[in-house]
Amino acid sequence: MHYSMLTHTLLASLTLFTTLTTAFPYHLLDPRELAIPGPPSDPPKAATGDGIGPYGNESAGVTDYAAWAEYETIAETAASIGLVHAAAHLEHYLGNTGSDYNDSPETMMNDLPKFRDAAKALAQNEAAAAWNRILDASGELAFSSTWSGFYAEKDQSMDWYYSVGGFSFAVTGVVSKNGQSGSLRYKIHVFDRYNWDDGKSTTIGPFTFYDRDLGSLHLKGLAREYIVRGSGGVNTVTDFKATTVIPPPSTGGRS
Repeated sequence: MHYSMLTHTLLASLTLFTTLTTAFPYHLLDPRELAIPGPPSDPPKAATGDGIGPYGNESAGVTDYAAWAEYETIAETAASIGLVHAAAHLEHYLGNTGSDYNDSPETMMNDLPKFRDAAKALAQNEAAAAWNRILDASGELAFSSTWSGFYAEKDQSMDWYYSVGGFSFAVTGVVSKNGQSGSLRYKIHVFDRYNWDDGKSTTIGPFTFYDRDLGSLHLKGLAREYIVRGSGGVNTVTDFKATTVIPPPSTGGRS
């Protein structure tokens, strides 16, 4: 009697499962979905022009400490004239931790419309290519671009020009295909190495200084170069196929 009841229960459960999977596609019952990949591996450091030299390999003197104090004043001045991100990046450099600094891709795209256009174009191309790689009638595929370059010119944003200047960006995402339609989820990522090199001068408010002078604080161990990173929120396109023209990525929800 015990085994008869168990068999009856198992048959009833199997019948219910068959009914549900017939009425509802399996992918709707399965809560799991491919995760959007993280950013690509860091781009290789350029052989020259991407850093002033080893940290703390020179002794600091009285004039170096005085210079550090002056650059603190420059950072405060930058913030007071609206260069808030430039000020924050400089303060982090002078903070001498060398820890990574997070920037919001959404904020950058809001302030740099041409960067937003470039990010959209990269997402468009990568997502369409991923769609075309799904050979079956349905399925999911994660994708990741390589790093591309963008330069924040002064006429686009003085703030981001002084914050990062040239930086790298990438897109990662997941394309889902179901017959002739599907969906797209993706993120924008940014990367930069914050440093001050030879051969340039910078003017912020009433202050003009040579980049090497500010970079020398890294050599003296009073400030430290660092890496800028940032990963945006999820952008979703609910009706997507290879020929879909996607909307621009979001610029909201972050500061």
